[in-house]
Amino acid sequence: MKMHEMDLMEFLIKEGHTDIAESIKDYRKNTIKMCVKDVENVIAKGTSKIGGFPDLPPEIPYPTMSGYSCKRGDDTERYEKSAMQLVAQINLTDIADLDIENKLPHTGILYFFWSGEIDSIHQTNKWVESVADAPENSAYHKVIWYNGDLSNLNRTEPPVPYYSKYFTETFEEKAVEFELTTDYQPLGDVLDCDLFDRLEEVAPDYDIEYLSYDGNKLFGYPTGGNIPDVNAKTHLLFQYSYNVGCLWNIFWIISDEDLKNRNFDKAVFSFDLD
Repeated sequence: MKMHEMDLMEFLIKEGHTDIAESIKDYRKNTIKMCVKDVENVIAKGTSKIGGFPDLPPEIPYPTMSGYSCKRGDDTERYEKSAMQLVAQINLTDIADLDIENKLPHTGILYFFWSGEIDSIHQTNKWVESVADAPENSAYHKVIWYNGDLSNLNRTEPPVPYYSKYFTETFEEKAVEFELTTDYQPLGDVLDCDLFDRLEEVAPDYDIEYLSYDGNKLFGYPTGGNIPDVNAKTHLLFQYSYNVGCLWNIFWIISDEDLKNRNFDKAVFSFDLD
């Protein structure tokens, strides 16, 4: 194993620098990488993937966002009710062996949907219509955990067009596989100067300011230029590397309590925008 392929703490312990390893352990998190893989055939129903159409049971309707009007100066733009994009569906049996802290359930499907908006439509210049009739459609993102019979899943096309402000076609469908690795906070932000200098000296092959995976992942630390805070009471539930225009990543952050209680619908949306 090459040095840069070994986790930093493992390397430090192996080289006898157990005191430094101990000093950085609180700035290290396990993360589950989601990597695209080549699949020659059609992706089977219930398979972990990004993009495409979701595989939903009959009792879960396809997530949509209410129509709304947006006023900019003297102009008013009208957006009809629209379908959210499937960002990812994760068959939780695929990550059961990698979720070594048992943060997630290990059965069922976890879905992440996104409308394309990065701010709530409940703002001073926006308003949702018919919310009283369909309050569940006022959200602009949605996380769903289905823990029922996977044989009931059906590949489900959106009932209405995607949000025309941004999308005309579905996100490209890609099969994924998972790998357990580790993330670190930028250690220059949390270590004193003497310890940081010593760490640079004993681990010169590590870029110790950037030891977090910057692609699609579950848990770990958010990466990017403008990232949400993750503290002792919150978790990065999912990071999706969007990389379109000035929008680099989108994130779902969940509280420790909601994660333990499986309240995935309470996850908060955030983003990295230049």
